[in-house]
Amino acid sequence: MPLLGVDKGFVSRIIGTRAHHIVFTLIILALAGPAIYRGYRMFRSDRIVRSEQTVESFTRAIEMDPGNAALWWHRGQLRHYAVEAVDIPQAILDYQKALSINPRLSQAWVDVADCYERTARYAEAEDAFRHALATHAYSPLTHWQAGNFFLRRGNLAQMYECFKMASAYDPGKLGIAMDIAWKIDPERGAILEKLIPDNLAANLSYLDFLVSRDELDLARAAWLRALKNDPPTESEFKIASSFGYIDHLVDKNRVEDAERVWDEALHKSGSNPGYPRIGGQDAAGGSPAAPNLIWNGSFEDEIVNGGFDWRYAEMKEVEFEVDLTDRLEGLKSLKVTFGGANIQFAHLSQIVPIPHPGNYVLEVYLRTQGLTTNRKPYLSIQGYPEASGAALSTEPFPETTPWEKRSYTFAVKDKCKAVKIMLRRDPSARFDNQIKGSLWLDKISIRAGK
Repeated sequence: MPLLGVDKGFVSRIIGTRAHHIVFTLIILALAGPAIYRGYRMFRSDRIVRSEQTVESFTRAIEMDPGNAALWWHRGQLRHYAVEAVDIPQAILDYQKALSINPRLSQAWVDVADCYERTARYAEAEDAFRHALATHAYSPLTHWQAGNFFLRRGNLAQMYECFKMASAYDPGKLGIAMDIAWKIDPERGAILEKLIPDNLAANLSYLDFLVSRDELDLARAAWLRALKNDPPTESEFKIASSFGYIDHLVDKNRVEDAERVWDEALHKSGSNPGYPRIGGQDAAGGSPAAPNLIWNGSFEDEIVNGGFDWRYAEMKEVEFEVDLTDRLEGLKSLKVTFGGANIQFAHLSQIVPIPHPGNYVLEVYLRTQGLTTNRKPYLSIQGYPEASGAALSTEPFPETTPWEKRSYTFAVKDKCKAVKIMLRRDPSARFDNQIKGSLWLDKISIRAGK
């Protein structure tokens, strides 16, 4: 009969099952115990260094988790970069231990290289930097740090290689690298190839660097490299990239060189390459007239505000706008509206290359409406960059006039290779001195006279 109504076989099976579970659990605990214990030690190690960042706290953490390369590395950094109690020999040992555990800690290689350099172990420092570069081949920071090491060691070839790679991946470093190279390398003509990544942004950056130092001949090579570069994806070459170079060339009276850069920039940007200077017919419809030296004289193309195109400065008292409804030739004219101020105005201008000295004729088509004050706008021409090379000031524009043609003759002296045409207005000394009203300009030309 079953004991107390319970089947003995059933009890035996229950006890056996529980025993198996206990044995299985003990086996799992035996197997997982070391991992659990290690996880606990790692947790405790992490808690220690989170609460306190000292050599002592990292030492305790390392005792809990000696296989953690990052702990050795960070303790080495504390010893290496401490404000007080710097311990370079012990920092080296910590770094070496960290790298023996994890040789892919590229910054640890850089740190130990610095320690080696401080202790005059230069060969070991160089070897450590080479490990860092091999471990993190595309890191601009690692290349930059290595480049500075090679700079200090006087190894310019390796310095250039590292700085060039760093600048390729971090363009913000290029300006510093250019300054360094310019100061230490007497062979400045070779800096372009040795240092500057061959892409559009880098070449244009070096172009601006050279132009700012008036190194216009060296700038030519950088400009030619830039012309061969494709713009970045979903971007385009901006003609304004040439403006600083052109301005400096003109300022040095190298107008022919500036014209060549202008034509190259137009071609690169896809803007009507070649000057739109058509001769047309003379007044009698006979022989072709001389070419128009003014760029965009009818304002049909977008004004790029630099180079040999029109330039204008934004100002609240004057509004510039292209007028599609009131024009003389083509589809557009330029409308200038004065809002009411006693201003000194010379904010619309163009630098015009002049092929040879002699007499020239300025023609302009003009309309005005409601211009006020005794000081009205007028056009002036002067030599550029030397103002004495040419001189012309037209009479002030009338208060109101329909479209009319005005012609003026002026002379260009020897050695003057460019002139500057300006729309001007002088301030008035009268009580009623605030100029208002509008004027329109169209079909402006400068041609060689007979």
